[in-house]
Amino acid sequence: MKRSIVNLLLVTTVLLFCMVSILPAQNYGASEYLKGAVPLEDGAVVFRESFSAPHISRDSLMRLTREWINGRDNPEEERSSRVLIFEEEKGLVVGGCREKLVFKSALLVLDQADINYYIHTTCTDGAVDMAIIRIRYEYEEDQRYTAEEMITDEVSLDKDQGRILKSSEKWRIKTIDFMRDLFRDYNNFLSRNL
Repeated sequence: MKRSIVNLLLVTTVLLFCMVSILPAQNYGASEYLKGAVPLEDGAVVFRESFSAPHISRDSLMRLTREWINGRDNPEEERSSRVLIFEEEKGLVVGGCREKLVFKSALLVLDQADINYYIHTTCTDGAVDMAIIRIRYEYEEDQRYTAEEMITDEVSLDKDQGRILKSSEKWRIKTIDFMRDLFRDYNNFLSRNL
């Protein structure tokens, strides 16, 4: 009797593990990752978002943006982030960033890449326009890729643009998710500090 209960628990555990492993893969075919999910401007991948901050001055928004960029720096998480350009006359704040993009993390497996990018913001009274540009990846020790080589519709979708190619799947999905999280983090930061 004990043996059959143990076997039943073992089979149930394996089935649950398999189901959990399959679920994320089903979401990857969702339209949010397909045609148009990776925006291009003049052939370059550029993720853009605008943030409204009514009644907040340009100078205050520049200061908050600089604080947010520099505040993302965290050596313990292997994340570096710092302001490179701060031009008050133009309302321009540009940051250079590098952090880990984790594709898979399991007991004995860690698949990740370094993602390098620039945050380019233009602040005006009551608004911030943010663009994430010049996205680059460093994978393992000697592989370097640009976003244009890995995640554009042209290189990462099948000819019908209804499915992500396996060779680009993890890059495209994790980058899109990363950008959403980055914009959400900035929006939350603004909300907390206004």
